[in-house]
Formats: sequence, C-alpha cells, structure tokens
Amino acid sequence: AAAAPKPEPEGHGTGWQFQSADAEGLKFGLWNALHTYKHFRPSWNKIVRRCMKADFSWELSARKYEQVMNWAKLDPPFINPWPFQ
Repeated sequence: AAAAPKPEPEGHGTGWQFQSADAEGLKFGLWNALHTYKHFRPSWNKIVRRCMKADFSWELSARKYEQVMNWAKLDPPFINPWPFQ
C-alpha cells in the first residue's frame, strides 16, 4: 500500500510522478491529483499557476533537441568492429 501523499513542497512541481507506466501507475497518479484537489486546494491552485507559466512551446523543445544532438556529437557511441574479441 502506498503512503498518503503530502502537500507539495512550496514552489515546486507541476504534476505527479508514478513508477509504473500501466493502469495501476496511472491510477496512483490520478488518485494523488484528486486527493490534492480535494484536500489541499491552495497547493492545487499553486500547481495550476506553475503549469500555466511553464513554456511548452516548439521553440523551447527545438532548442532542447538541438542541445541533445550537440552533446551526442561530442560523445559518440563506442562501436567495437570486432565483437568476438
């Protein structure tokens, strides 16, 4: 059984994490969200405001993707041409 959620730390977070990418994990995350909405309304409202301030633009996504590609060029994967050595 999972522990009851605590109110979100002041000034952090835009959602809920769950370990399993399956129905039970989703159920756990949804339960935490609904519990926060019902019992910790001031925290819920702060989360909503943080989400509304977050930058989900294509511009930001493109810059992050470009940075990852630049890192990949700096550190290419190791390829052993002789796999039986």
